[in-house]
Amino acid sequence: MDIPYDLIHQLENKYGTMINVPDSDPLLIELHKKIGIKNIKHTNHRKIYRRHYVPHYYDDEIIELNRKGYSINEINYMTKRSNQTISNILHNFGLKTKDPYIGIYKGIYISSLQNLLYWGIKARNAIEVNRKTNQQFATKRYHWCDLSEGDKFMIRGNNTEIFTK
Repeated sequence: MDIPYDLIHQLENKYGTMINVPDSDPLLIELHKKIGIKNIKHTNHRKIYRRHYVPHYYDDEIIELNRKGYSINEINYMTKRSNQTISNILHNFGLKTKDPYIGIYKGIYISSLQNLLYWGIKARNAIEVNRKTNQQFATKRYHWCDLSEGDKFMIRGNNTEIFTK
């Protein structure tokens, strides 16, 4: 990730330190956009201390793994951090986990068996899908990072639209 040091230096010159920068400062908002943070949940310092978010040295690693599409349990296994810690970090930065893809049908990554309704296929499990598609459904777990530019995919809950990465 390219860090926009020019914006950081402008903010530090203006406020002395990054801690003093108000949330509404346009430069800070621009900095958030450039580093890919859509929503930072800022805490009210009058709240109980345990609710105050304290940054960790491993936040960036967890955010990057989430961006690649790994689930909380998979991030837990890779980083040896608890599920609650990972959830807290993602919640603090306004991030949600992406659904993994359970397989490929006709070159399109599928998040849910419900996505197959797009082709009129209704099935309860992968065995039934393979039978109904003449073994054309490739069952394997894929993540967002496994998709290349231009690959097509469907998301859970949307059985009418195919998206392109």
